[in-house]
Amino acid sequence: MKCDRVLTYLRIFGTTMFGVTLLVGISTAYIMGYQFCSTERNHVSFGLYGAILVVHLVVQSLFALLEHRNMRRSLETPIKLNKSLALCIAAYQEDPNYLRKCLVSVKRLTYPGIKVIMVIDGNNDDDLYMMEIFKEIMGWDKVATYVWRSNYHHRGPEETDESYAESLQHVSRLVLRNKCVCVMQKWGGKREVMYTAFKALGRSVDYVQVSGFWRGRLGRSRAEGGWREGGREGGRNGWMNG
Repeated sequence: MKCDRVLTYLRIFGTTMFGVTLLVGISTAYIMGYQFCSTERNHVSFGLYGAILVVHLVVQSLFALLEHRNMRRSLETPIKLNKSLALCIAAYQEDPNYLRKCLVSVKRLTYPGIKVIMVIDGNNDDDLYMMEIFKEIMGWDKVATYVWRSNYHHRGPEETDESYAESLQHVSRLVLRNKCVCVMQKWGGKREVMYTAFKALGRSVDYVQVSGFWRGRLGRSRAEGGWREGGREGGRNGWMNG
């Protein structure tokens, strides 16, 4: 890291000095008007001013050639996509057309092994259409779904201690074992929805992309400080925000 910084500072210094030297040289040559050779009536001449311009052109061409070679090498080097990524989508009474557009764009993503998790804030019959759209777009045979009567902080009606503990484990297993997951849960607000996705993911992925909707528009929420539980972060996932 220190060597890279030193090289960066040297490049900045060298570029600045080259520019200053060139400016001073061109100005001096233009003022002095010194000529190396010229025709009898000065129709054609070559002087110090022209020589500096030629040197400048040669140096710029050399740097352009080196930059072009570096760009070609970078293009020939394969990009390593070895980090695991999960995309978490929060949904609440979304417009069907906007939701379809969102999921179609998600399906077109080419990142290898990406995990898509959509958590619906609400588990009533009126919310089922979002799960149906998710299955329709992502593929009926590729999607794991679950209608949860509770959420991570509030139990649903008639939920016992045993059934609640079992449902928590089921959500975690569903998210960890499948690439495309849609969970409908008891209403609790957007933070509760995103908490479900992060809690279920745990440390299974390196980065998490957070997406949500506001007034029918797809947007990205800010992960400010991470989700916390009992004074500790719920995971050490990296954050990717637009």
